[in-house]
Amino acid sequence: MKRAQHLVLVAAVLVPASVFAIAAWWNRAEVLREGSDAMARSAAVLHEHAAKVFDTAELILTQAEQHVGGMEPEAIAAPGVSDYLSQLAAPLEQIVSIWVADEQGKVLAGSQPWDRNVSIAGRDFFLGAREQGAPGTYVSAPFVGRATQEASFALSRPRLTPEGRFIGTLHVAMSPAYFAQFYKETVPPFLRYAALVRLDGTILAHHAAPGRSMPLARFPAGGPFQQAVSRNPDGRVAMATSPHDGVEAVFAYRRIRNQSAFVALRADVSSLLERWRRNMIAYGTVAGVASLTLLATAGIAIRRTQAERVALQRVAEESERRLAMEERLRQAQKLEALGQLAGGVAHDFNNAAAVMLAGITLLEKRHGAALQQQEPEAAYLLAGLREGAGRGVAVARRLLAFVRREGLRAAPIVPLSLLEEVRQVVTPTLGAGQVTLSVQAGPDLPPLLADRGQLVTVLINLVLNARDAMPQGGRLVMSARLAGAGDPPPDAADPSRAALPELSQRQFIRLDVTDTGLGMDSETLARATEPFFTTKPPGQGTGLGLAMAFSFAGQSGGALAIRSQPGQGTTVSLWLPSTRTDSPLA
Repeated sequence: MKRAQHLVLVAAVLVPASVFAIAAWWNRAEVLREGSDAMARSAAVLHEHAAKVFDTAELILTQAEQHVGGMEPEAIAAPGVSDYLSQLAAPLEQIVSIWVADEQGKVLAGSQPWDRNVSIAGRDFFLGAREQGAPGTYVSAPFVGRATQEASFALSRPRLTPEGRFIGTLHVAMSPAYFAQFYKETVPPFLRYAALVRLDGTILAHHAAPGRSMPLARFPAGGPFQQAVSRNPDGRVAMATSPHDGVEAVFAYRRIRNQSAFVALRADVSSLLERWRRNMIAYGTVAGVASLTLLATAGIAIRRTQAERVALQRVAEESERRLAMEERLRQAQKLEALGQLAGGVAHDFNNAAAVMLAGITLLEKRHGAALQQQEPEAAYLLAGLREGAGRGVAVARRLLAFVRREGLRAAPIVPLSLLEEVRQVVTPTLGAGQVTLSVQAGPDLPPLLADRGQLVTVLINLVLNARDAMPQGGRLVMSARLAGAGDPPPDAADPSRAALPELSQRQFIRLDVTDTGLGMDSETLARATEPFFTTKPPGQGTGLGLAMAFSFAGQSGGALAIRSQPGQGTTVSLWLPSTRTDSPLA
């Protein structure tokens, strides 16, 4: 009996102890694995963030390079270039300043005020770009800006002539504090440090855990990090003993694509095992009540997993937001450049076409009757020239309206009479019975406010587009109705007015042009309002119809939306302000 009791006592001690030992061994390995996984995820997040920030800086350099390309130093030194650089830098908190210098290191233009007697000839970002001797971006060592008095590091490029002669530099000063703040908000608390490092070991920016510091000011050239980056630039997580302080730690890194820099992270194994030690205290305390221990452990694990997921979700949302902002910036710059080009071409073309049209009209007035009797073929050709010149003037005016060089004269318009007018104009172009056109609008609708001439042109273009989408015939409906509370307009067509409160506070008349034609797939629909985009064969479309309608809606204080599916037709909707002041949408 005593032997059995002893065995029970021994078992009562050994079994929980054995379970505790197995759990301790397993939990230690699991904590290290989870820590390594978190390190890998953090390295990926920091890499993606740095890559996007560097890509933005590269885009800024390219825009500045294109802006000053071909300019003489005196032209670059004019205030307009510095104003342009200031506008580029203003919305980007990661950018400290942007600078243009000549081959002697004299600053010609900058986004910040500076002492024009100061030279940057001895700065690393100038020397590195000059010695590079070829197109490309150089990542400089950290420095304190003389004009900004802020800690920075730079991305610089040489300015070269077409023959390859060095004529100066362009550089963007980046903020290490911006990276450090992002690291502070993003990395797990057990990390000893997270750093942005140049390939030669120079630390560009870093964040250390509270109460800790970077174990070194610079990674030694040819050290373990640099060797690992050269062997495996895609990144790695490894456990090793630090050669600098002899502490066992987990290291992670990822090289930034297309850049001579990488992100590096370190977590001491002792910090990673802090959670394991807490678990062991909990296990030892509640070894006799394993079920409660398991429940507590499961609860801790779930809470920590949820916290990690929330943190990763925030990082992903921030990354998506930055991507969206960069895409909007690129689109806005693209449309601005396109508008300037189109406006210049349209202005010159309008003048030339107007002169031609005036000359042809004068010829017809003076010699038209004689030509009709004596040279009918010449009269026919002259009429064709007049028609072509008239079309040229019309296209030029549509371009000018698109880039907002022609003002709109808004006036009250009765929707029913407007649609009837358009129907009378376009009915002869629809073919004999192939396309049926109907108008649906109540006589009691309040007038809408818009430029009648421009609106008629827009509706005619929409009807002709719908006709072309129904080569085998079909039904075409133009309708007008009062937009109700369940039918608010989308964001304003003009991006500068997007999401303005008045879009939901005013009353609108909605004009729809609906066809039963071929429809559009999602890719075509996404580009439908882009200037010069058309699905028609060459020579049969300018690509300005929907773009002009989109611009007209925004300029008129309304909006435009398109709904379409392949084989199910298309509906183009215009929301235009009503003259009625009360609003069912408010």
